[in-house]
Amino acid sequence: MRLAQASRSSEDRMRAVQLTTFEGFESLRTVEVDTPKPGANEVLIAVKAAGINFAEIELTKGKYPSGKPLPFIMGFEAAGTVAEIGSQVKTVKQGDKVAALVSSGGYAEYATADANACIPIPAGISFAEATTIVVQGLSAYTLLKLAAKPRPTESILIQAAAGGVGLYLIQLARIMGIKKIVALASTKEKIDLLTSLGVDAAVDYSVPGWTERVKDALGGNGADIVLEAASGEVGAESMKLAAPFGRIVVFGSRNIHDT
Repeated sequence: MRLAQASRSSEDRMRAVQLTTFEGFESLRTVEVDTPKPGANEVLIAVKAAGINFAEIELTKGKYPSGKPLPFIMGFEAAGTVAEIGSQVKTVKQGDKVAALVSSGGYAEYATADANACIPIPAGISFAEATTIVVQGLSAYTLLKLAAKPRPTESILIQAAAGGVGLYLIQLARIMGIKKIVALASTKEKIDLLTSLGVDAAVDYSVPGWTERVKDALGGNGADIVLEAASGEVGAESMKLAAPFGRIVVFGSRNIHDT
């Protein structure tokens, strides 16, 4: 999501996208509100791009905790330029390009964030690309490094691999040197994308017999690690593809299956 950024002082009012009820996207309204002020340990970011994630989509339906009373400004993450810093901030300076988990809502011209939650944007990375680091990138890293704890000799099966988190998981798995990466998606375009990222096998789970193709890709064995995000029948079948004593990590699903 991108809001046109006019040349203005942070003391002005700003445009923002508020969630007014829990009835889906129709509950979103563009409003004008006061520009937030950063606290002592916060920064004010002039927002150039904001992310749209699964959690935010579910939030519009009332299916994800917000911790805020309606109406409130949507958006968990944003990227932009630091317009103002709080009195105690030492790690970030005005003019820095950052991506951050924001406190005041990212779907706005300005947003506040804890200075410690700001990630410097590397050269060559656009603001839109940088928004993916905050939720999707850190989620993928946490799933692999802290939850799955893969070893180079192991194999991994990634469900919903063409999604934001899935694409990070594939690239991180390659960086970590995981021996075999099998990725699942549902269309030819997605399969082609996964193949271009260097997976050992990309399997279309919408085509009958997909579980056998996964087994073939794994040499007749199960996967040492299954990262499952699909829910329903596909998710349940993915779990069955885990090797004996393998690990299953569920992420992004609405429920855990009775398997």
